[in-house]
Amino acid sequence: MAKKNKLIPFSMLPASWGLKGKARQRAEAEYNLSGIDLKKELAKIECDTEQEKQLAELRVEREEKIISESDYSKQVAFIKKEPWVEVKHMEVNPEDPKAGYMELDWNDEFVMMLQSKGYKGESDESVVNKWFNDVCRTVLIAELEDQDYGLENMQSDVITVTNAKEQKNGKNNRKK
Repeated sequence: MAKKNKLIPFSMLPASWGLKGKARQRAEAEYNLSGIDLKKELAKIECDTEQEKQLAELRVEREEKIISESDYSKQVAFIKKEPWVEVKHMEVNPEDPKAGYMELDWNDEFVMMLQSKGYKGESDESVVNKWFNDVCRTVLIAELEDQDYGLENMQSDVITVTNAKEQKNGKNNRKK
């Protein structure tokens, strides 16, 4: 902690005697702390709940680049007890681009959410693996449905606009 070395405690200073509540907490923090610890303490003073204080401290760490964006999102999910999953690493074989793997990271809440949606397995890894296989299948099915590149249902992609004057003359304009 970057605590300033003070000979006189904050409460002994005449300037502190009239301060109360958050104003006193801010003044005391500014008197006793510096650097990142001061920023964290000032952020926490504005919070009412313990969860808000933890999130405020995390925001300061992210802003100061102490933790990465990925670690920030993971820790926020942990504090809020929300499901979280992320692709940590993806590797592709340059010799065979179809071959590769993805490394996933997740929290317990994510596994519990999957189990509540019907995914079963012997371990957390098997539950997440079943979910990931379903995601891959869904992408494959969507890709197979799109292989006509919009050509099979051409009529549904065409809008016919008719001008009333041209309709009397027997002409139709088709615009895409």
